[in-house]
Amino acid sequence: MFRGRDEFRIKRMKDQMRAEGIDYLITRIAENVLYTTGYWPIFGASMAVVPLEDEPTIFFVEGEQEFVADSWVKDTRAYKFFNLQQMANPTRDFSKMLKDLWKEKGYNLKGTIGYEASFELVAANNVSAESRVPTQCSFEMLFGAFPDAKFVDASNALRKARIVKSPLEVELIRTACDVGAFGYVAGRELMIPGVSEAEVSGAVEGRMYGKGVGYNGVRRARGYCFAMSGPNSAISWRPFCIASARKLERGDVVLLELDGFTDGYFFDLTRTMSVGDPTPRAQEIWGIVNEAVDAALKIIKPGTPASELNRVAQQVIIDRGHGAHFVHHVGHGVGLQFHEPPTLHPESKELLEEGMTFAVEPAIYIQGWGGVRIEENVVVTKDGYQSLCAYTRSL
Repeated sequence: MFRGRDEFRIKRMKDQMRAEGIDYLITRIAENVLYTTGYWPIFGASMAVVPLEDEPTIFFVEGEQEFVADSWVKDTRAYKFFNLQQMANPTRDFSKMLKDLWKEKGYNLKGTIGYEASFELVAANNVSAESRVPTQCSFEMLFGAFPDAKFVDASNALRKARIVKSPLEVELIRTACDVGAFGYVAGRELMIPGVSEAEVSGAVEGRMYGKGVGYNGVRRARGYCFAMSGPNSAISWRPFCIASARKLERGDVVLLELDGFTDGYFFDLTRTMSVGDPTPRAQEIWGIVNEAVDAALKIIKPGTPASELNRVAQQVIIDRGHGAHFVHHVGHGVGLQFHEPPTLHPESKELLEEGMTFAVEPAIYIQGWGGVRIEENVVVTKDGYQSLCAYTRSL
């Protein structure tokens, strides 16, 4: 769905290019192609060329025309990825396409070219089972195509541009959170003794796919849910979650970690639910975590140190006697990845800015009993914040 030309992020990207002396930016990672053009590659073998003083060009895999139409870029050029004449090799094909483009447009062969040299973490693309990323062979292709050019790593320029979202991007993330809420409705329906964690997770993901595609113009939607119940939820402090075959039991707390995307924009949410009526202990722990969330949200405004959100949330939990059960920092950015800057960590030096979008996720994990985490996604406004997910936090 074409959502218009995003002048806000076009300006942010070109401001960063200008600040770092980049004449031409070349992006191949799908999330960066999306950021710089409005087109989210499906197969991941596309490329965007963004000149500082001209309009971009997109090279895309033949067959993705209807999705390239989502972009504001006019100069779009298809190439055959699969054919019977030669083996697929986009790096080889891009070399010729780039050299032809430079000749056609009269671009400076001695200019400064920015490329993605330092993206070690990338978002899943639409295929999800595979992500295509440029590596040394891709970089050597660029160096060989333009031997007289100066090359610089544009990764930081991209991150600096991306950290503040445009109004359009904020609405895309809000839409993604809405689709996540569809999934949580399905998860709550299965808070029944005897249902497995994996069954809950599958139902959440299926509901997101089924109801997400078509919602508010969305064409691509996926969710990644990990339901962890009873004592299993106490190990969801790890940097990953796993849903098991364990059957839910009455009185369990069930932590539902949920990440997902719609049309290339990601959310990262957590809700904790009860199987049947919550126990007094579950209500107590949930209440402390909920208070910690509110304490962090209360101080959000432009200029607030990101580290302060961690400090105030952690202090609530310490004051309630659970300091030993608070074991990870309180949040991170969301957007083109579900983990990106800013980082709400005690050592963070970042200051909040209007338009930043991030997750706030304090938690308490008690080994042998369970864990409670509440994760909200918000955007910084000129005088505070707005929540991006309307789904209830309640047990």
